[in-house]
Amino acid sequence: MAGLMKLGCLVFVFVIAAGPITAKAALSCGEVNSNLKPCTGYLTNGGITSPGPQCCNGVRKLNGMVLTTLDRRQACRCIKNAARNVGPGLNADRAAGIPRRCGIKIPYSTQISVR
Repeated sequence: MAGLMKLGCLVFVFVIAAGPITAKAALSCGEVNSNLKPCTGYLTNGGITSPGPQCCNGVRKLNGMVLTTLDRRQACRCIKNAARNVGPGLNADRAAGIPRRCGIKIPYSTQISVR
């Protein structure tokens, strides 16, 4: 389960861009999930060799939506819950590599530990 929690934030923490702190997160799990759903096949199917344009577009869109610290926290919570639902079939190495594969630059490492 700890590995799944680590994967949960690892999967898409890369979509979280630095932004100002505000009092209210405007991001919903529905928005997070709908943007990242096209990546599920790549993260769970060894036969798919790239994230694909729909996955990359969703990640880019979500990256533009996470504007505040609260948005980033909310996105992380949503991603962890979604990862739990998918289960142990998620590939952490592929998740960590999505920013590079999609050409999305982020200012920090995607390798984090979640307890």
